Amino acid sequence: MNAHFHHAGCGCLQALNAGIPRRGLFGLALGAAATAAAAPAFAIEDQGYEAMLMKCIDPRFTTNSWAYMAARGWQNAYSQFNIAGGPIAAVAPVFQEWRAAWEANLDISVQLHNVKRLIGMTHRDCGAAVVAYGERIKTDRAYETQMHTQALRAFRDQAKKRQPQLIVELGIMDLSGAVEPVT
Repeated sequence: MNAHFHHAGCGCLQALNAGIPRRGLFGLALGAAATAAAAPAFAIEDQGYEAMLMKCIDPRFTTNSWAYMAARGWQNAYSQFNIAGGPIAAVAPVFQEWRAAWEANLDISVQLHNVKRLIGMTHRDCGAAVVAYGERIKTDRAYETQMHTQALRAFRDQAKKRQPQLIVELGIMDLSGAVEPVT
């Protein structure tokens, strides 16, 4: 069969043009496969994640959330659960139907990945917070802070009941990416 099914930039066509016969390519491929099979595995065994981040789905905060976690030294060492409102969704009565998914995800993440910390992160100007706590949250910054703080503390209490060994850290991210810790 003389048909060539590869594109002009693939290495096998160049090798054929250089005078390496198809059988030589087959032998080369066979040798590479045998070497790969005998080589030690380079995949790192899952030793667990340092943290799990629970945050909102708002795309304005994706990069800043990643930067926050990377700055903590947790790049590629944390899992995350994103849902509208983040921690607010886990505690506000209006989002009660979503709670089971969050709780199951937390439990399996701890079980499978030995998560040690839970980071609960809400953010300013959150549409889900408006749904949960009303329009006032958009115009009264003190009220917004109060409601986020209450939600985050309830989130921490709920998480500690399910997974008492977790260290739970809380914060409110502003539009610039700065995080205000909540104790």
